[in-house]
Amino acid sequence: FRIMLAYVRLSFFLWLYTSICCVQTTSPAQFMDDISGYRSACKKIGWEPKQDCTAYNVIAFHANLKSNLNNLSQNTTIKFENVQLNKGNGYDPATGMFTAPEDGVYSFTWSFLTNKRGTVYIAAVVDNVDHVHTCINNQQSTYINTSGHLIYELKRGNKVWIRTWYLPATFIHGGYYTYFSGSKINSI
Repeated sequence: FRIMLAYVRLSFFLWLYTSICCVQTTSPAQFMDDISGYRSACKKIGWEPKQDCTAYNVIAFHANLKSNLNNLSQNTTIKFENVQLNKGNGYDPATGMFTAPEDGVYSFTWSFLTNKRGTVYIAAVVDNVDHVHTCINNQQSTYINTSGHLIYELKRGNKVWIRTWYLPATFIHGGYYTYFSGSKINSI
């Protein structure tokens, strides 16, 4: 029995070692052949996806502020001009607004940094209606960061943006500290 157990352990180790090492040496053509084989095997046992992954368009953006913002009045749209990613071209840095290119469920996140005694009230807005509020009010740290998240079902053409609300924003730190991101997470 000990010999059999040792053989099983050795076999598993060799299989694991081969799997890891061969991943780096597999050619693209061989990889595609392997994937086709896996798909074929899945179909034979009735285990196949309802829709091919390539049927989905990626819609995602990420943008941050180029510079600090001072003394913004209430209801000022924040324009995140430094666009890192804009798949689907839904985000417009000139307006600070994301326009849904197609129907779906979308996820949005934002974060902002302010300085000592900073006051910033931020709203996530969908078609001119506030849906999430985040704030920092007269905080006492040297700098402090806060963030928010919104998941929302959008129709094509709906707009989402970030704006100040309630009180004027005293200071919002620019650069990578303050950003707005979003992506489509599901079709409807």
